[in-house]
Amino acid sequence: MECLILGAGAGSRLMPLTARLPKPLLPLGPTTILGRLVDQVAPLGARRILCNLHHHAEAAEDYFARADLALPVVTRREDRLRGPAGAMLTFEDELTAADTVLVVSGDLYLGDGALAELVRRHHESGSDLSVLAVEVDDGSRFGVFRLDDGGRPTALDEKPAWAAGRRSWVSGGAYCLRPELLKRVPTEGLYDFGAHLIPELLAERAAVGLVPWLGRWDDLGTTDSYRRAVLDDLASRAPAGGNVHHVAPTARVHPSALLTGRVLVADDAVVGAGARLHDTVVLPGATVPDHTTVADGCVA
Repeated sequence: MECLILGAGAGSRLMPLTARLPKPLLPLGPTTILGRLVDQVAPLGARRILCNLHHHAEAAEDYFARADLALPVVTRREDRLRGPAGAMLTFEDELTAADTVLVVSGDLYLGDGALAELVRRHHESGSDLSVLAVEVDDGSRFGVFRLDDGGRPTALDEKPAWAAGRRSWVSGGAYCLRPELLKRVPTEGLYDFGAHLIPELLAERAAVGLVPWLGRWDDLGTTDSYRRAVLDDLASRAPAGGNVHHVAPTARVHPSALLTGRVLVADDAVVGAGARLHDTVVLPGATVPDHTTVADGCVA
């Protein structure tokens, strides 16, 4: 199996958090969003991770040169964005030579076992393409599946207005597929799983399988969702209701600063004298000035 983690997006909805970093490299406890995904892929049989780069590619390459991850990461720059499915052509030779291709959006926060369930169900079903599917309260921001009476997908509508405020099964941003599908990817323009590949396959009645996932899932596309994932990750490392902090080795926190709740202070960040932080994320290189109070926030 080859695994491609998508790392080229600009993360514009997360600005200014992504002003200096690609979104998958935002800190998450002692690792990063991407580092957590690598940990979850490692037991599945891949011997490496492939990762396409574009936005702040230099920062990503520097990170991979220094990071101690569960699997080696091979990076390649996209000179122009091709879209999530089009990005597979960046590693066309590697992916077409594989038995199975796993593609994971680099901005997912998944409960342990999600990717293992996707790969297992894909192999059992014999589908051409298997999609991790999650249920959300408002489907209008996602690719929403239309299902028949047997729960099988018949169509996929990208960000439909009709799904606003409506509980829906949506594409969860992780896909397992037969490498032969790369032949369908055009060499020009943007090509997406939700807007193009999946609807095309469903229209042709190809074997597209949904793998429902009821565990932890979040699309870390907004500041609120990112902070929520960081705090959830920290909470998982501490007794219920207890304070838990992760301060990176290269961060500087003044002895008079007060940290309560769940607080992450990332690499090279500075927390000044008398500062008070509660349920807050301080990003790499950021500064919290002396005597500043931040609650329920992100500091970039």
